[in-house]
Amino acid sequence: MADHDTASSTIGSQVYARLREDVISGALPPGSKLHLDSLRARYGVGMTPLREALYRLTSTLLIEAHDQRGFRVADIGLSHFEQVISARERLECLLLEDAIRDGDAAWLARTEAAHDTLAALPMYLDAECRELNLDWRHAHLRFHYELASGGRHFIQNLFHQMLWDHSTRYRNLLHPAPLPEEVLRADHARLMETVRERDAEMAVLVMRRHVRHGSAAILAALKAGGVAPRPLTKGAALGTREGS
Repeated sequence: MADHDTASSTIGSQVYARLREDVISGALPPGSKLHLDSLRARYGVGMTPLREALYRLTSTLLIEAHDQRGFRVADIGLSHFEQVISARERLECLLLEDAIRDGDAAWLARTEAAHDTLAALPMYLDAECRELNLDWRHAHLRFHYELASGGRHFIQNLFHQMLWDHSTRYRNLLHPAPLPEEVLRADHARLMETVRERDAEMAVLVMRRHVRHGSAAILAALKAGGVAPRPLTKGAALGTREGS
């Protein structure tokens, strides 16, 4: 029984992770109704773990459940993104301030290692800055997670991850103007410097500026009406827009 429960839990976690990535990447477009039979075939699972993963994902607000109408991918828009970035800026600054105050030597070592990895990677895969380096994206996320992980706020860190997922989804969907690589690298280096110095006040100022630098191009694209989700490229059509 224990082995069966462990296997079921593992399958559920794997389905959840794949669903989450498909929403964040844009493979499942905003506002699309999710067809359970197509999702079952895509992920190779039964209906029970699929429904459990979908309901679990509704808690992140990436997917919505509607009575008698099933599930659909949450839509995107300017007002929503402004709320995401405002909340992320406030929460990330709070977590960073607490981490600088409470973080131990192990936290500092993890954060420095994450920054070293990030600094060694190019942001883009081509000279025209058209395609973001996936390894850089993961390293960037890890650096921010480590910065926020030194305090004692488990619940706030969960919300931090959720807000990062939403902001990453916007970037993947909108393909905004290239990020200013030299500005972001300077922000990362300055953040690391303030952490080493345990200068919470300056770290918060740098973090606020950093979040705004990273979100400026997405805000500009949304204000210009640039919401153009990329088409599904993998497998069968898993979701259709409402009314289609």
